[in-house]
Amino acid sequence: MEKRLPRPNGPLAGRLLSMLAGLVLFGAGISLLFLADFGVGPWDVFHDGLANQIDRSVGTVIIGVGVLMLVLLVAFRQPLGIATLANVVIIGVVVDATMDAFAMPSTMWVRLLLMFGSPVMVGLASMLYLGAGLGVGPRDGMMTALMDSGRSARLARTSIELGILVLGILLGGSYGVGTVVFALGVGPSYQFFSHRVWPGWVELTGFGVYRR
Repeated sequence: MEKRLPRPNGPLAGRLLSMLAGLVLFGAGISLLFLADFGVGPWDVFHDGLANQIDRSVGTVIIGVGVLMLVLLVAFRQPLGIATLANVVIIGVVVDATMDAFAMPSTMWVRLLLMFGSPVMVGLASMLYLGAGLGVGPRDGMMTALMDSGRSARLARTSIELGILVLGILLGGSYGVGTVVFALGVGPSYQFFSHRVWPGWVELTGFGVYRR
């Protein structure tokens, strides 16, 4: 059984601010990989591929998939927090706004900087919004549902993200070295910010990182 740590009990206003800041940074961090154009994270390979197939923006697809995940969470009787609902809308809106505001850089060093900066920003964002203790993202909620069915955390995460990645590739989503950098870098980034920079920050759960 995975250990679940207690929810933080600080002022609600501060926790809401932390959640909002984290979700905005999360969306911006995802956008960095799209702008770098070296491939995106596993879930976003799927979002990108689906967006290309139905001729919609990536942010719109992120929101749509999030809504579908919410429906599944309700069906599986999983708890929904404020952050679970906010996650669905805010990240997609920020991704579209960021990609509309900035053009893809033409110089290689800037693209590399964006690629390596993405998992750093998402790690910080995860620490902020998870530390608020107001819920996890809808995609991560599905992993919780699988864990409740008896599967291990590692198996649940690996199974879902590998399946989503393969489906995204088949749909024509952007994948490449950036996908690997993100997958390998976001975990250590989250651990660094939550245990080294703010070692007293309370984590909502103990079964993984990169919460979507």
